Amino acid sequence: MKVGVLIGSITGNTENFAHVIMDELKKQDPTLTFEEYMINLEMNKKNSQADYKYPNCDAYLIGAYADFWTLPIFVRQYLESMPSENVKNKHILTFSTCGGNTGHMEYTFEKILLSFGAKIVANIQSKYPGSYMYLPTYSKKIKKQYVTDIPIKCAKFINAIKTGANDLVPKSQGLTYGLMNKLQLREVPIKFQIENNCVGCGTCVENCPSAIISLKDGKAVFTEQDKCVGCYACFQKCPVHAVVDQKKKLANKKQYRFDQSLLVDKSKSNWKLKAFLVVAVAGVVVMIAK
Repeated sequence: MKVGVLIGSITGNTENFAHVIMDELKKQDPTLTFEEYMINLEMNKKNSQADYKYPNCDAYLIGAYADFWTLPIFVRQYLESMPSENVKNKHILTFSTCGGNTGHMEYTFEKILLSFGAKIVANIQSKYPGSYMYLPTYSKKIKKQYVTDIPIKCAKFINAIKTGANDLVPKSQGLTYGLMNKLQLREVPIKFQIENNCVGCGTCVENCPSAIISLKDGKAVFTEQDKCVGCYACFQKCPVHAVVDQKKKLANKKQYRFDQSLLVDKSKSNWKLKAFLVVAVAGVVVMIAK
């Protein structure tokens, strides 16, 4: 059984988290094989959607990082252009990494994949207690990286593949998902610019999934700024930090790096908080009723 793995990762944190899930799947079913695709690299330097490379596997593991709670634009564009026959009636396990809530990401995953006739089994989240991209010293503060139950959801995914389960209930029943759906959040990419300290190494050109950066007179330049999808590839990869956002709110920050030893099963670690919230909500309901 071959599982196609589609990853939207720029800093490498989401890619590493995907490998944790893949290791668990392999542990539970040694017969599984994986065909891995980095979405930003597949889209890089392509002239049209017809040039994109897509896997055609028995099942899929698909995930990305959250960009202000939403699915990164380049990931959404790649999935929307994927041939529907590649995923129709296939079981899919989605995953996400973020510093907040992934409700809107789950909504977008389901909206695209279910429209193709895919069967979404579950979503695995890895939540950092804050936004590691924007806080300069956050890599020193992170003590835990919360995740939903990986073994249970991997087992559910494997069982669905083997049994051909059709009675799957999307996680969209959740309150957060419903709110995100109502809000209809849209991606608002941050626009970047290249400063004079660019050394013309071409790293940003090689990593841009929209292929809108080129070298001119030994310097990198944006050729079609309006097509920027705000994926942060140029910002993250530039070795001399010559790429900055146009409003210059993002300073040169030390990035958090994935550490598997910090993974904490959220379903087991925050039961006290859940209990408190249940009691608090019940109290508010009683007060309103009176």
